Amino acid sequence: MSSRRTKRAYMALVMAGALSLAACTGTGGGTPGSAITDTANQPDTTISVWVFNKLPSEVQAIQDSIDRLQAKYTWLHVDLVTDKDDSAFAQAVTAGIPPDVFVSPSPDNVAKFCYDETVIDMNPMLQSAGVNVATTWPAATLAYTTYEGKQCALPLLVDAHTLLYNKDMFAKAGITEMPKTLSDLWADIQKLTIKDASGKITQWGITPPRSDYDSQYGWFIGGAVGAPFYDANGKTTLSSDPTWAELLNWQKKVLDYFGSKQVQDFVATYGDHTDDAQNPFTSGKSAIEFDGEWHIGEIQQFSPSLNFGAMPMPVPDSRADIYGAGNVAGNVVLIPSGSKNPQAAFFAVQQLTTDTEFITTFASAMANVPTTFDSLAAWTEASDPVWQVMIDQTKNPNSYYKTLTPVGEEDVDSWFSFVNKWETGQVSDLAGGLSALASQIDDLNTQAVS
Repeated sequence: MSSRRTKRAYMALVMAGALSLAACTGTGGGTPGSAITDTANQPDTTISVWVFNKLPSEVQAIQDSIDRLQAKYTWLHVDLVTDKDDSAFAQAVTAGIPPDVFVSPSPDNVAKFCYDETVIDMNPMLQSAGVNVATTWPAATLAYTTYEGKQCALPLLVDAHTLLYNKDMFAKAGITEMPKTLSDLWADIQKLTIKDASGKITQWGITPPRSDYDSQYGWFIGGAVGAPFYDANGKTTLSSDPTWAELLNWQKKVLDYFGSKQVQDFVATYGDHTDDAQNPFTSGKSAIEFDGEWHIGEIQQFSPSLNFGAMPMPVPDSRADIYGAGNVAGNVVLIPSGSKNPQAAFFAVQQLTTDTEFITTFASAMANVPTTFDSLAAWTEASDPVWQVMIDQTKNPNSYYKTLTPVGEEDVDSWFSFVNKWETGQVSDLAGGLSALASQIDDLNTQAVS
């Protein structure tokens, strides 16, 4: 359930967090020399671990994993602190009182923390521990945990956004093949949408693709877009790659088909019910829903008899060759450079992010995708075809989130703000708007390293 975390309040968090992040600098603790390998002769050590989670079920799952760790290594003691976001972490670092380990809900600030040496580069510790990152984690997860060759974070569970679909509605509409491109999806949306005599939609062909609704910001970033956010020179591709306009024009076509009034009413009606029994997909109001893997657990809880499946994200027609790729991000684990117990902190991080039993048990409890190759292969839920779609997407070489930069989450914030203006009719010149936005983000990145 990790991705629903703070994203619903994403815009407000960014504005509040940016101020404290801007002042964040490393404490100069440096990187410890070697990893702990002799686990039988360690003195009692206590470390503090901050996590973003606050839902009781999630906190319990984390505590259970930590309890298993402490039971296996009795010298290690963990003080768990919940409901901490990136802003709180940055403030603690600036004040010189950071935790030993921080679990962030998203990777957006990894490069920022890495650039200003807020966190350690774990490469020396990983090498000392004999952990080969390339053979341990899929490339998609390494992409959002590294910056300029430094392993500044490690992945802890994966968010894999896909399309969930109602099999009964598909059968009734005569749809026998899954859409692979946005044109295919557009045709199916029209077949699945049902309106009454007055034009009111009684069955939505798809949950309206509004970026400000639930986790649907994931429509507009990542592997399924088919366009990298930055080019090889570190410049945004929003105006130079026509795939972005292709995606946004498709979105506008769908929203116009539904009608702005009905879309707005939908968002207002269901915006507070994305994760409960009144969710429009779970309750049978929508035939297709864009969501993350955590939603499977919610469906099983609120509508266990729902006959549903998962499909890879349909891609822009111009990028049909990358079908199967998707947006892959997730929680990340960082060790601040000011940790008072860096070796013990890394040891705990290593166990929680590489031990197959820990990862698979945690993934099942959290309804998230496991992170390592070994845990993906060992996970019992992998036999479920719904989960298999998300696992395949995680391992797909074309899946990614986006290149991380020292500007932190400000580039993503700027992009999502533009998409929201576009989808609500506040942008009349798409090409001009994308060009101005690209310049704005490029300027932000320049300022971040100047």
